[in-house]
Amino acid sequence: MATDVDVQFFSHLNGLVLGNNWGDLIRLLDKVLVTGIDFTQITAASIDAQGDLTLTFYAAHNALLFQIMELSGFAASELNQKYRIKGVPNTTQLILKPSQALTVSSVSTLGTAKLAPLGYDIIFRDNNDVKRVYRAKNPRAEHPFIRVDETISDGTNSYTSTYTKCAMVGLLESMEHIDDYQNPNVLQLPFDPNNLQRNWKITGTGSSVVRGWCKWQWAGQYDTTIGYGESQLPAAGSRAFTIFGDSDAFYFLRAATSNVTSKLLGGCGLFNNAHSNSIIPNWFLMATTFNYAASSSNYLYNYTACMPLAVNANTAKFHAPNFNETARLSASVLAAAVIPDYNSGSSSIYSSNTVAALEIPMSDDSKFLRGSLKHLYYNGKSLGNIGGATPSIYDNSMYVVENIGGTTWNGGSVLFYLGELE
Repeated sequence: MATDVDVQFFSHLNGLVLGNNWGDLIRLLDKVLVTGIDFTQITAASIDAQGDLTLTFYAAHNALLFQIMELSGFAASELNQKYRIKGVPNTTQLILKPSQALTVSSVSTLGTAKLAPLGYDIIFRDNNDVKRVYRAKNPRAEHPFIRVDETISDGTNSYTSTYTKCAMVGLLESMEHIDDYQNPNVLQLPFDPNNLQRNWKITGTGSSVVRGWCKWQWAGQYDTTIGYGESQLPAAGSRAFTIFGDSDAFYFLRAATSNVTSKLLGGCGLFNNAHSNSIIPNWFLMATTFNYAASSSNYLYNYTACMPLAVNANTAKFHAPNFNETARLSASVLAAAVIPDYNSGSSSIYSSNTVAALEIPMSDDSKFLRGSLKHLYYNGKSLGNIGGATPSIYDNSMYVVENIGGTTWNGGSVLFYLGELE
C-alpha cells in the first residue's frame, strides 16, 4: 500500500507569520491552500536501501515530521512526486517516504522542493487585496466557493482598523465575481434567505458598528479565558496557528494572543455525508458567530457557535445547510459534534489508549444525523499544553495533536488524522 500524501498541515513552527495586520490572514491562506512554501537550495540527495530519500539543504528547512513535500526538476523523473517527511535528523536534513516506491537507487540531477499546499485555487481576488474566493482544485459539484473577506469599510459604514482582526467567511455554491453573494437562488453558508448580505455587510461606525456574522478572528486583546469586545485594541505580536486538511475540508486553529495554548477552532468544507448530497450539499462552517456591535463585551463561550467543539453544547455548535430537500434555500441550521463531552484533550475518559482518537459524528438542530467530520478527531486523553502542532504515530497511523481553547489556559487538545505511513 502507498503512503498517504493527501492530508497536509502547516504551522507557525514552519516560520510562517500570522501577524497583527489586516491582510495577514488571506496572504497566509494563499500560501498554505494554493502555492505551498518553497525550500532553500538542495545541496545533496541520496536514496537508501529502504527506498527513502534523504535531502540536505543549504539552510534550515523549518519543516515538521509528517508534512508533505513535493519535488520537481529532479532526475530521474520518478523522483518528481509527493513525499511524507519520515525523519528530521537535523535542521538541514530530511528523510522522505515517497508516495510511489522508487525504482532508482541514485539521484543524477538535483531539483527543487516545497511544502505542498492543501490543494485549492484562487478563483477571485479584489483589486484592494483584502478579499479572496478559494475553491478546491478539480472540484466536484459539491465543493463550495470559499469566500474570505477582510474588508473594514464600504465607503459609508466602517469598522475601525485598530479593532480585533477578523475576516468574514462563508461558503457559496456558485459565484461569477468576488462580491457575488446576493443571488437569492444560490445557497450560502451561513444562509439567511431574508437577508442575503447578513454575513458580509458592515453596518454603522465606531464602537456600535456590526461587521459580518461568521468570522475567523486571529488577533484580539485577550484569549478565550477572558471576556473582551471587538472594539478593544489587539495584543501585539504574531499568533500561533495550525492549518490542517485537504481539498475537501480544512481546519484553522489560531491563538488570539501570544498564549499559544488557547486556540480557537475554525474550519470549512465537506463532511462525510450520511445522506445524499445531490440536493443539499454536505458543507460545514466553523467560525466565531458574532453579529453584534463591536463594543459588546463578554466571554466568547457565552455566545452561540463561537467556540466550535469547546466548553459547552451551545458555544460548541457550528453551521450546516438545512437538510430540507423540498425547500433547499431554507435558512441554515446549527450543527453539533456528537462527542462524549466538550473537554477534548483534557477529560482523559479514554486514558488507557496510547492514542485516544475518536471520530466525530455530527447532528443538527433539526434532529438529523448528518454524517461525520473529516480529518478531525476528539482526543480522549489529556496531553497537557502542546504549544504547537505536534506529530505522533501509532502503529502506522499518523496524527497531529494541537491545543484548543477553553475556559482555562489549558483548555485541551484535538487530533488530526493524516493517514497511513507505509
